[in-house]
Amino acid sequence: MDQTQQTLAILFADIAGSTELYQRVGDVEAHRQVAQSLASMAQAVKQHNGVVLRTVGDSTLASFDSCDNALLAASEMQALHKHTPLSVRAGFHYGPVIPDKGDVYGNAVNIAARVASFARTEEITATEFSISQLSDENRLRANLLDKIVVKGISEPVGVYRITWEADEGMHTRVAQPTPSSVMPNERLALVLSTTQAAFQLNKDSPVLTIGRDAACSVTIDGDRVSRKHAQLAWTAGQIQLSDTSTNGTYVHRHGQPPLFVRRETVVIEGTGNIGLGCLPSEDATHAVHFNITD
Repeated sequence: MDQTQQTLAILFADIAGSTELYQRVGDVEAHRQVAQSLASMAQAVKQHNGVVLRTVGDSTLASFDSCDNALLAASEMQALHKHTPLSVRAGFHYGPVIPDKGDVYGNAVNIAARVASFARTEEITATEFSISQLSDENRLRANLLDKIVVKGISEPVGVYRITWEADEGMHTRVAQPTPSSVMPNERLALVLSTTQAAFQLNKDSPVLTIGRDAACSVTIDGDRVSRKHAQLAWTAGQIQLSDTSTNGTYVHRHGQPPLFVRRETVVIEGTGNIGLGCLPSEDATHAVHFNITD
Protein backbone atom coordinates (compact mmCIF):
# COMPACT_ATOMS: atom_id res chain seq x y z
CA MET A 1 0.00 0.00 0.00
CA ASP A 2 1.19 3.50 -0.85
CA GLN A 3 0.75 5.42 2.40
CA THR A 4 1.93 8.74 0.91
CA GLN A 5 -0.81 11.28 1.47
CA GLN A 6 -1.86 13.53 -1.40
CA THR A 7 -4.22 16.49 -1.56
CA LEU A 8 -6.73 16.05 -4.38
CA ALA A 9 -10.14 17.24 -5.49
CA ILE A 10 -12.50 14.29 -5.03
CA LEU A 11 -15.61 14.35 -7.22
CA PHE A 12 -18.69 12.24 -6.56
CA ALA A 13 -21.29 12.14 -9.36
CA ASP A 14 -24.57 10.26 -9.26
CA ILE A 15 -27.07 9.48 -12.04
CA ALA A 16 -30.68 10.40 -11.27
CA GLY A 17 -33.80 9.05 -12.96
CA SER A 18 -32.56 5.53 -13.69
CA THR A 19 -35.31 3.75 -11.72
CA GLU A 20 -38.03 5.51 -13.70
CA LEU A 21 -36.14 4.78 -16.92
CA TYR A 22 -36.05 1.03 -16.19
CA GLN A 23 -39.80 1.06 -15.60
CA ARG A 24 -40.49 3.04 -18.75
CA VAL A 25 -38.27 1.41 -21.39
CA GLY A 26 -37.38 -1.97 -19.88
CA ASP A 27 -34.20 -3.50 -18.50
CA VAL A 28 -32.20 -3.92 -21.70
CA GLU A 29 -32.63 -0.41 -23.08
CA ALA A 30 -32.34 1.23 -19.66
CA HIS A 31 -29.11 -0.66 -18.93
CA ARG A 32 -27.72 0.50 -22.26
CA GLN A 33 -28.55 4.14 -21.53
CA VAL A 34 -27.14 4.00 -17.99
CA ALA A 35 -23.93 2.41 -19.30
CA GLN A 36 -23.71 5.14 -21.94
CA SER A 37 -24.24 7.75 -19.24
CA LEU A 38 -21.46 6.33 -17.08
CA ALA A 39 -19.17 6.21 -20.11
CA SER A 40 -19.83 9.89 -20.84
CA MET A 41 -19.06 10.74 -17.22
CA ALA A 42 -15.76 8.89 -17.48
CA GLN A 43 -15.04 10.75 -20.73
CA ALA A 44 -15.62 14.09 -18.97
CA VAL A 45 -13.24 13.08 -16.15
CA LYS A 46 -10.45 12.10 -18.53
CA GLN A 47 -10.99 15.15 -20.74
CA HIS A 48 -10.17 17.35 -17.76
CA ASN A 49 -7.12 15.42 -16.54
CA GLY A 50 -8.94 13.44 -13.88
CA VAL A 51 -8.85 9.79 -12.89
CA VAL A 52 -11.93 7.59 -12.52
CA LEU A 53 -11.35 5.80 -9.22
CA ARG A 54 -14.38 3.56 -9.17
CA THR A 55 -17.93 3.18 -10.43
CA VAL A 56 -20.53 1.74 -8.08
CA GLY A 57 -24.04 1.26 -9.40
CA ASP A 58 -25.06 4.60 -10.92
CA SER A 59 -22.28 6.60 -9.24
CA THR A 60 -18.79 7.64 -10.27
CA LEU A 61 -15.91 8.66 -8.00
CA ALA A 62 -13.01 10.56 -9.54
CA SER A 63 -9.96 12.56 -8.48
CA PHE A 64 -8.29 15.68 -9.89
CA ASP A 65 -5.16 17.64 -9.13
CA SER A 66 -7.14 20.89 -9.10
CA CYS A 67 -10.62 22.06 -8.13
CA ASP A 68 -10.97 23.90 -11.43
CA ASN A 69 -10.58 20.64 -13.33
CA ALA A 70 -13.09 18.94 -11.02
CA LEU A 71 -15.59 21.73 -11.73
CA LEU A 72 -14.94 21.58 -15.47
CA ALA A 73 -15.50 17.81 -15.48
CA ALA A 74 -18.71 18.12 -13.44
CA SER A 75 -19.95 20.87 -15.76
CA GLU A 76 -19.16 18.71 -18.79
CA MET A 77 -21.14 15.85 -17.24
CA GLN A 78 -24.13 18.13 -16.81
CA ALA A 79 -23.86 19.41 -20.38
CA LEU A 80 -23.62 15.87 -21.80
CA HIS A 81 -26.81 14.87 -19.94
CA LYS A 82 -28.82 17.99 -20.69
CA HIS A 83 -30.82 16.44 -23.54
CA THR A 84 -30.96 12.84 -22.30
CA PRO A 85 -33.56 11.00 -20.18
CA LEU A 86 -31.06 10.87 -17.31
CA SER A 87 -29.56 13.65 -15.23
CA VAL A 88 -26.63 14.04 -12.85
CA ARG A 89 -25.95 15.59 -9.48
CA ALA A 90 -22.34 16.10 -8.44
CA GLY A 91 -20.26 17.40 -5.57
CA PHE A 92 -16.57 17.71 -4.80
CA HIS A 93 -14.17 18.37 -1.94
CA TYR A 94 -10.48 19.23 -1.91
CA GLY A 95 -8.56 17.43 0.82
CA PRO A 96 -5.94 14.85 1.82
CA VAL A 97 -6.35 11.24 0.68
CA ILE A 98 -4.24 8.08 0.70
CA PRO A 99 -3.78 6.41 -2.72
CA ASP A 100 -3.98 2.62 -2.82
CA LYS A 101 -3.94 0.47 -5.96
CA GLY A 102 -5.71 2.97 -8.22
CA ASP A 103 -8.19 4.12 -5.58
CA VAL A 104 -8.02 6.67 -2.76
CA TYR A 105 -9.17 6.57 0.85
CA GLY A 106 -9.71 9.12 3.59
CA ASN A 107 -12.28 11.45 5.08
CA ALA A 108 -12.15 13.66 1.96
CA VAL A 109 -13.94 10.88 0.05
CA ASN A 110 -16.72 10.75 2.63
CA ILE A 111 -17.05 14.54 2.59
CA ALA A 112 -17.32 14.58 -1.22
CA ALA A 113 -20.16 12.05 -1.12
CA ARG A 114 -21.88 13.98 1.66
CA VAL A 115 -21.62 17.29 -0.19
CA ALA A 116 -22.90 15.68 -3.41
CA SER A 117 -26.05 14.60 -1.51
CA PHE A 118 -26.92 18.29 -1.13
CA ALA A 119 -27.00 18.78 -4.90
CA ARG A 120 -30.31 18.59 -6.66
CA THR A 121 -30.49 17.01 -10.09
CA GLU A 122 -28.52 18.99 -12.70
CA GLU A 123 -26.59 20.77 -9.94
CA ILE A 124 -23.01 20.89 -8.64
CA THR A 125 -22.03 21.48 -5.03
CA ALA A 126 -18.67 21.88 -3.30
CA THR A 127 -17.18 22.63 0.10
CA GLU A 128 -16.09 26.11 1.12
CA PHE A 129 -12.39 25.14 1.05
CA SER A 130 -12.83 23.76 -2.48
CA ILE A 131 -14.37 27.05 -3.59
CA SER A 132 -11.37 28.93 -2.18
CA GLN A 133 -9.10 26.86 -4.46
CA LEU A 134 -10.95 27.81 -7.66
CA SER A 135 -9.84 30.48 -10.09
CA ASP A 136 -11.33 33.95 -9.58
CA GLU A 137 -13.65 33.45 -12.56
CA ASN A 138 -15.00 30.10 -11.36
CA ARG A 139 -15.31 31.31 -7.78
CA LEU A 140 -17.80 33.93 -8.99
CA ARG A 141 -20.18 31.09 -9.89
CA ALA A 142 -20.60 29.90 -6.29
CA ASN A 143 -23.31 30.73 -3.79
CA LEU A 144 -23.39 29.60 -0.17
CA LEU A 145 -26.12 27.01 0.39
CA ASP A 146 -25.68 26.01 4.02
CA LYS A 147 -23.22 25.08 6.74
CA ILE A 148 -23.23 21.46 7.86
CA VAL A 149 -21.61 19.40 10.60
CA VAL A 150 -19.28 16.74 9.20
CA LYS A 151 -17.86 13.85 11.20
CA GLY A 152 -14.15 14.34 11.88
CA ILE A 153 -14.21 18.13 11.41
CA SER A 154 -14.60 20.40 14.44
CA GLU A 155 -16.09 23.44 12.65
CA PRO A 156 -19.22 23.48 10.43
CA VAL A 157 -18.40 23.09 6.73
CA GLY A 158 -19.82 25.53 4.19
CA VAL A 159 -21.59 23.91 1.23
CA TYR A 160 -21.80 25.95 -1.98
CA ARG A 161 -23.88 25.49 -5.10
CA ILE A 162 -22.03 26.31 -8.33
CA THR A 163 -23.71 27.61 -11.47
CA TRP A 164 -22.29 25.53 -14.32
CA GLU A 165 -24.10 27.01 -17.35
CA ALA A 166 -22.18 30.10 -18.46
CA ASP A 167 -24.14 32.95 -19.96
CA GLU A 168 -23.58 36.57 -20.85
CA GLY A 169 -25.07 37.78 -17.58
CA MET A 170 -23.02 35.48 -15.38
CA HIS A 171 -20.77 38.10 -13.84
CA THR A 172 -23.61 40.47 -13.04
CA ARG A 173 -26.07 37.79 -11.98
CA VAL A 174 -23.90 35.73 -9.63
CA ALA A 175 -22.38 37.36 -6.57
CA GLN A 176 -19.28 36.52 -4.56
CA PRO A 177 -19.67 33.41 -2.38
CA THR A 178 -20.78 35.04 0.86
CA PRO A 179 -23.79 34.32 3.07
CA SER A 180 -25.52 37.45 1.80
CA SER A 181 -25.61 35.98 -1.72
CA VAL A 182 -28.08 33.26 -0.71
CA MET A 183 -31.52 33.69 -2.28
CA PRO A 184 -33.70 31.03 -0.63
CA ASN A 185 -36.99 29.96 -2.15
CA GLU A 186 -39.28 31.23 0.58
CA ARG A 187 -42.36 29.56 -0.97
CA LEU A 188 -40.91 26.05 -0.69
CA ALA A 189 -43.16 23.84 1.41
CA LEU A 190 -43.47 20.20 2.43
CA VAL A 191 -46.58 18.08 3.00
CA LEU A 192 -45.89 14.95 5.03
CA SER A 193 -48.59 12.26 5.11
CA THR A 194 -49.03 9.12 7.19
CA THR A 195 -51.90 6.64 7.07
CA GLN A 196 -53.68 8.74 9.70
CA ALA A 197 -52.79 12.41 9.23
CA ALA A 198 -51.04 15.09 7.16
CA PHE A 199 -48.51 17.65 8.33
CA GLN A 200 -47.10 20.81 6.74
CA LEU A 201 -43.64 22.34 6.91
CA ASN A 202 -42.64 25.73 5.50
CA LYS A 203 -40.68 28.88 6.35
CA ASP A 204 -43.17 29.90 9.04
CA SER A 205 -43.41 26.40 10.52
CA PRO A 206 -39.88 25.16 9.81
CA VAL A 207 -39.43 21.94 11.83
CA LEU A 208 -41.10 18.53 12.03
CA THR A 209 -39.81 15.68 14.18
CA ILE A 210 -40.60 12.01 13.59
CA GLY A 211 -40.38 9.13 16.05
CA ARG A 212 -42.10 6.89 18.59
CA ASP A 213 -41.91 9.56 21.31
CA ALA A 214 -45.27 11.25 21.93
CA ALA A 215 -43.45 14.60 21.96
CA CYS A 216 -42.58 14.23 18.24
CA SER A 217 -44.59 16.19 15.67
CA VAL A 218 -45.26 12.95 13.78
CA THR A 219 -45.63 9.96 16.11
CA ILE A 220 -45.09 6.55 14.51
CA ASP A 221 -45.04 3.42 16.64
CA GLY A 222 -43.07 0.91 14.56
CA ASP A 223 -40.68 -1.81 15.68
CA ARG A 224 -37.73 -0.24 13.83
CA VAL A 225 -38.62 3.36 14.63
CA SER A 226 -36.47 5.15 17.23
CA ARG A 227 -37.96 7.39 19.92
CA LYS A 228 -36.54 10.42 18.11
CA HIS A 229 -35.94 9.02 14.66
CA ALA A 230 -35.51 12.00 12.31
CA GLN A 231 -36.09 15.70 11.85
CA LEU A 232 -37.25 17.60 8.79
CA ALA A 233 -36.36 21.27 8.60
CA TRP A 234 -36.86 24.22 6.26
CA THR A 235 -33.32 25.61 5.91
CA ALA A 236 -32.11 28.26 3.45
CA GLY A 237 -34.92 27.50 1.01
CA GLN A 238 -34.45 23.73 1.11
CA ILE A 239 -36.00 20.81 2.98
CA GLN A 240 -33.37 18.87 4.91
CA LEU A 241 -33.80 15.52 6.62
CA SER A 242 -31.53 14.73 9.57
CA ASP A 243 -31.47 11.13 10.80
CA THR A 244 -30.91 10.62 14.56
CA SER A 245 -31.98 6.98 14.73
CA THR A 246 -30.46 3.59 15.45
CA ASN A 247 -31.62 1.86 12.25
CA GLY A 248 -31.36 4.73 9.77
CA THR A 249 -33.85 6.29 7.36
CA TYR A 250 -34.58 5.50 3.71
CA VAL A 251 -35.59 8.34 1.41
CA HIS A 252 -37.15 6.98 -1.79
CA ARG A 253 -37.90 9.77 -4.21
CA HIS A 254 -40.11 8.73 -7.13
CA GLY A 255 -38.01 7.80 -10.15
CA GLN A 256 -34.76 7.41 -8.19
CA PRO A 257 -33.05 4.67 -6.17
CA PRO A 258 -33.65 4.76 -2.39
CA LEU A 259 -31.12 6.80 -0.41
CA PHE A 260 -30.03 5.42 2.98
CA VAL A 261 -29.31 8.06 5.64
CA ARG A 262 -27.89 7.34 9.08
CA ARG A 263 -26.74 9.99 11.54
CA GLU A 264 -26.37 12.57 8.77
CA THR A 265 -28.31 15.24 6.93
CA VAL A 266 -29.48 15.25 3.30
CA VAL A 267 -31.59 17.52 1.13
CA ILE A 268 -34.85 16.00 -0.13
CA GLU A 269 -36.91 17.20 -3.06
CA GLY A 270 -39.82 16.18 -5.26
CA THR A 271 -42.23 13.47 -4.20
CA GLY A 272 -41.65 10.11 -2.60
CA ASN A 273 -41.72 8.01 0.54
CA ILE A 274 -39.66 7.83 3.72
CA GLY A 275 -38.98 4.51 5.42
CA LEU A 276 -38.08 4.52 9.11
CA GLY A 277 -35.56 1.77 9.78
CA CYS A 278 -36.39 -0.09 6.58
CA LEU A 279 -37.37 0.54 2.98
CA PRO A 280 -40.82 2.14 2.59
CA SER A 281 -41.94 -0.84 0.51
CA GLU A 282 -41.02 -3.25 3.33
CA ASP A 283 -43.32 -1.58 5.87
CA ALA A 284 -45.94 0.50 4.10
CA THR A 285 -47.97 0.89 7.31
CA HIS A 286 -45.25 2.97 8.97
CA ALA A 287 -43.89 4.66 5.83
CA VAL A 288 -44.32 8.41 5.40
CA HIS A 289 -45.21 10.09 2.10
CA PHE A 290 -43.65 13.44 1.25
CA ASN A 291 -44.46 16.04 -1.39
CA ILE A 292 -42.42 19.21 -1.82
CA THR A 293 -43.88 22.19 -3.67
CA ASP A 294 -42.67 25.67 -4.52
